[in-house]
Amino acid sequence: MTNSEKQSDEIFALQSIFDKKCHLVNNDQYEISIEFNLNTPITIQFNNQTAIIQYLPPLTLIIHYHDEYPSDYPPSFILSCFYFSKINLQKLCQKLDNYPFHQGEVCVYDWIELIKLEINNDFIFHTKYQEQENDPRALNGYTNENVEKIFQYLINYNHERENEQFQNQLQTCLICTDIIRGLDCIRLHRCRHFYCRSCLNNYIQINLNNGQFGEKIHCPQNECMKSLLPTDIKQILGNNNDLYERYERLTLQHSLELMNDILWCPRCQHPVLVNNDADDNLASCNQCYYTFCKKCKEIFHSQTLCRQEYIIQQLKLQKEKEYQRIQREKEEALVKLAQIEREKKSAIERKTVAQKYRQIVLKLSDEQVLLEEVLNAERIESLNTQYCPNCRVRIEKNGGCSHMHCSRCNHHFTWETITKSETSNNTTLIHSFNQNGEPIESVKEELNKIANIVDTSKSDENKEIHSDQEEEDNQQISIDNRSVLGSAIVNRVKQCPYKQCKKYNAKIGEDNWIVCNGCMKQYCFICRRQIYGKQHFKKKCQRFTPI
Repeated sequence: MTNSEKQSDEIFALQSIFDKKCHLVNNDQYEISIEFNLNTPITIQFNNQTAIIQYLPPLTLIIHYHDEYPSDYPPSFILSCFYFSKINLQKLCQKLDNYPFHQGEVCVYDWIELIKLEINNDFIFHTKYQEQENDPRALNGYTNENVEKIFQYLINYNHERENEQFQNQLQTCLICTDIIRGLDCIRLHRCRHFYCRSCLNNYIQINLNNGQFGEKIHCPQNECMKSLLPTDIKQILGNNNDLYERYERLTLQHSLELMNDILWCPRCQHPVLVNNDADDNLASCNQCYYTFCKKCKEIFHSQTLCRQEYIIQQLKLQKEKEYQRIQREKEEALVKLAQIEREKKSAIERKTVAQKYRQIVLKLSDEQVLLEEVLNAERIESLNTQYCPNCRVRIEKNGGCSHMHCSRCNHHFTWETITKSETSNNTTLIHSFNQNGEPIESVKEELNKIANIVDTSKSDENKEIHSDQEEEDNQQISIDNRSVLGSAIVNRVKQCPYKQCKKYNAKIGEDNWIVCNGCMKQYCFICRRQIYGKQHFKKKCQRFTPI
C-alpha cells in the first residue's frame, strides 16, 4: 500500500471516530478538536484561587502530511490551545517528537491518546514566564496579563457544560425528594444546590414572614451558609410580583441604613442625616440636640482645623512632592533616550547604504498586518538580552557583574559587552521612527513615502470602473532596502514557499523555523524549503542565525 493510500485510510478512520471534530483543510492538511473526557474532576489553581471543574475546552491538533509519511518520517504537526502555557505546549510537542514511530505505520490516533493523558489532577496557572528554546509549533494566547481571564473562562465554561448535563437528566429535589426533570429545577448560583420551584417558593415566603431578607436568606441545605442572590429570588417567585416587591422594599430599607450620609450620634446613638456637600463639618442630632464634628465625632470646633483633615493635607503635600520628583527624573531620562536613539539611527543609515539591493512586493491591504508583525519582533529584540551559548535561551541582564548563569541548562558564561556600533543594526530601525510609542500609522506613513504603489487593475487597452474595495485589493506596494525603514522590513520578512499561500512572514529573534500565519505550514527562513521536523536543521541549514 502506498503512502498516499495509507494517509487516505487514516483520514477516513479519524473522521469516522471524531465526526465533525475532524475538519479537512485541504488534501494534505486537517485539524482535529480534541476534547478531554475527564473521569474525575480536576483542580485548577491561580495564585491563591482554586476551582474544581469537570469539563475543559478542546485542544486543536493540526496535521500536515508529506510524501515520506508513513514510510520514513511522521507527519508535521501544530498544537493550539489558549489555556495551556507556552512551556506546557512545547513540552507536549517534545513528547510527540519522542513518541516511538514505526516506519510504515500511521500514528496520529496514538498522538491524540497521548495528548489526552496529559491532563493531571492539578492544573496550575503560573504567572512567572519560563523561557526555553522556542518551538513554533506551539500556538496559544497565554500571557501573564490574561491568565486570570483564562482561569475565569474555564470556570464559566465548566458551569455551562454542567448546566447542559443537569437540564438533560432527571433530578431529585433535596427537600421533597420528588424526581423531576432538571429543566424544571432551580439551581442556586452560589452553592449549586438545586430544588423544585414549589419548595423554594414556600421557603422564600416563610423567610419573608419571619423578617429575613437580602443576605439573610440562605440556601435551605443544612450547614450551607451561602446567601441567595436577587436573581435567584426573582427566578423562584416568578409571577408573584407582590411578594418580590416586598422583598425589594425590605432589602432597600436595609441598604439605606448603610449609606455614607447617615451618621450615629456619639451621645444617644440616634441616626443623623448629614450634608456631605457642606463646607463645614457640622452635624446636629435632632434627638438630643448634640452638635459634633463629622470627621472626628468630637464636639464641633468651628475655629480650629480637624486633626483628621490636617493628616490628610500632610499626606497630599508629600504625594505632590513625590510626583514632581518623578516627573523631573522622567524628563531627564527621555532626553537621554532621544540622544541614544539619534546615535543608533545615524549608524543604521550608514550601514544601510552598503547593503545589496533586495525588493518585496505585497498587497496594499496586507501592509498593516506585516508592519505590526515586524514591529512586535523588533520590540522583543530591543530589550537588553543575549542568548545562552549552550541552549539558545534569551536572557535579560538587569544589573550585576558580567558573569552569567543560565537557570535552564546551568551553563556559565561571560556577558558580551556590545558597543553602540554593534547594536546599531536593523533590530532598532522601526523604533527609530516610532520611539515615542506612537500608533502604527506613523510608521505606515513613513513607509508610503519611500515605497511604490502599483495598481494592477487598470491598463491602457481596457479601463474598467472598480469599487473602492476592489481597487485596494488590486493595488500592490513595492518595498526595497535602499532606505533605512525599507531595509528593516526586507531583511526580516520572507514569503511562504507554497504556491497556494505566498504570504509574507516576519522572523522573530534568531530562530529560522517559521510557521506561516496564512496556511499554518512550516518552512525554513534561510532556504525557504518545506520542514517536516528538526532533522532539516541537522542536515541542511542552521537553526539559529542573526538577521
